[in-house]
Amino acid sequence: MAKCIAYRCGGFLLCFAMVACGSSTALHGQTSTSPKITGSQTEAGSAQMPAFEVSTIKPHDFNHGGMLGFISYPGGRVFVGAANLKMLLYFAFDLQSFQISGVPAWADKNRYDIEALPPASSESRTAVQPPMKATPSDEQRKMLQNLLVERFGLKFHRETKEGPVYLLLRGKGQLRLEAPAHPEGDSRGGVIMMQGGIADGSAFGLNISMPFLARQLSSNLDLPVLDRTGLPGLYDFQLEPDDPTNHDMTAAIVDAMNRLGLKLKAAKGPVETIVIDSVTEPTEN
Repeated sequence: MAKCIAYRCGGFLLCFAMVACGSSTALHGQTSTSPKITGSQTEAGSAQMPAFEVSTIKPHDFNHGGMLGFISYPGGRVFVGAANLKMLLYFAFDLQSFQISGVPAWADKNRYDIEALPPASSESRTAVQPPMKATPSDEQRKMLQNLLVERFGLKFHRETKEGPVYLLLRGKGQLRLEAPAHPEGDSRGGVIMMQGGIADGSAFGLNISMPFLARQLSSNLDLPVLDRTGLPGLYDFQLEPDDPTNHDMTAAIVDAMNRLGLKLKAAKGPVETIVIDSVTEPTEN
């Protein structure tokens, strides 16, 4: 397996890598010229909802490897590799896996490769971006929602309830956040990694905004993290390991935030969820 840059999203550890293991489910590749949705039972069913002009869905072949995760290229082309339904829902709705309920059993097992191109009139076709961008834009998320409705028959509704959350706040110490060295690049990192059951406190962030950091921490803590720092803009940071014997992820995250001049506070707040009413495996054309 090729060495990769890892990052966590929606409870999934993703990386840019060539993979070669296991087998994938059988589904013929399919190319679709996406119609605009009208009158769906979901909020994604607006006639004005952005949609990909062309999309192709194939079963992921682990024996031949390929990219893992979401990639956006200059000119608007999107590739999503080795993604199961839960990952697609994460990319489309920007919610963590614990905020998505009602998914069927095959949502974990079946993995797909998706290639899609937005229409020439879309913002994505002319947007300035790095050669490979791993975070969907708002327009791309809506296009993915549209694809899930059209190709997976997704029907869903949202619920917001009061529940336990963490607040990401300014701490009392000096901020250890630097101006980004390459602000034109994609956002990377922002999580505390655990390897072999050890969370040693090492972490990095490249072009990290505070809302992005909050989302990344949420995937480690399995609770929503709400940005209340009031810090605008993007930042870089690097934390070296400080406790090679620590097994407590929450303790490692709290310590890391303190070292950065931030802090986490347990609180009650709004917890948004997506409830899947129905969804099917991708349709063939």
